[in-house]
Amino acid sequence: MSNEVWQTTLHGSQATLEQLEDWVEQDDFEVVSTSLFVENKQWKLEIASQSEPSKTWLTELRDACGGEVKCTQLPDKNWVLESQRFLAPVEAGRFVIYASEAPPALPEHSIAIGIPAGMAFGTGHHGTTSGCLRLFDQLLNESVQPDPILDLGTGAGILAIAAAKTCLGSVVATDIDAVAIEVANQNAAANLVADRIRFWVADGVNHQLQASSLFGLIFANILAAPLIEMSKDISSLLAPKGQLILAGLLHEQTDEVCAAFQTQGLKMVSSLEVGDWTILRMQPYAAR
Repeated sequence: MSNEVWQTTLHGSQATLEQLEDWVEQDDFEVVSTSLFVENKQWKLEIASQSEPSKTWLTELRDACGGEVKCTQLPDKNWVLESQRFLAPVEAGRFVIYASEAPPALPEHSIAIGIPAGMAFGTGHHGTTSGCLRLFDQLLNESVQPDPILDLGTGAGILAIAAAKTCLGSVVATDIDAVAIEVANQNAAANLVADRIRFWVADGVNHQLQASSLFGLIFANILAAPLIEMSKDISSLLAPKGQLILAGLLHEQTDEVCAAFQTQGLKMVSSLEVGDWTILRMQPYAAR
């Protein structure tokens, strides 16, 4: 990886910047880190890239956020490591996600998930990830032990790692991005659960998943449009008494996403709002 780092900075609403953060991390451009936070009561997104962004790319960002976009070259320093070291731990139910080199002081019975500083495919600070963990914690509090478990669009592997640390069942994690799978595998190894998770590069619901056993739990933290498009395929992978946790949808997209899965024979068990996002827990109508 080149030591050259360019930082692109933009301001906007939380919902807009969260969508842009998802977009740039899935884009082919050489993005190595994103950081979304509030500064002086304004939401701010910083994007680190290995090469200077094109004028076209910057224009697309400016048009999307509706404000000024600044781009500067940073001094020769590992800014990915520096920025992630100072991220505050995220608490989501029993789970605590941290990016520091050593785990923080934890409440009793907490489950620590360390995401080492490095290439960013999510650190758990996004509301959709923490929301999924909170609904998963709700499931565990009901003494549910799903088997097997699928993390569809795993990113950094946080949800798969959480499942491997708390459930006895097997875990499968997939992502369309081969680099994300490599990073997720490294994160699983750092959390001592690499032998519990099978990582696959997969575009949506591919033949490997369709040939697998039905899943007792599926995490699908993607975006509203692909969730609706894949609702039939995702639902077909769910066991008769399985649980489905959906994320990546804004509040105003909830009804449309929920309706798509209801058409496939699923009902909503509970929902959770985190910032501008809604996270859904669904299961087949026949499940008790």
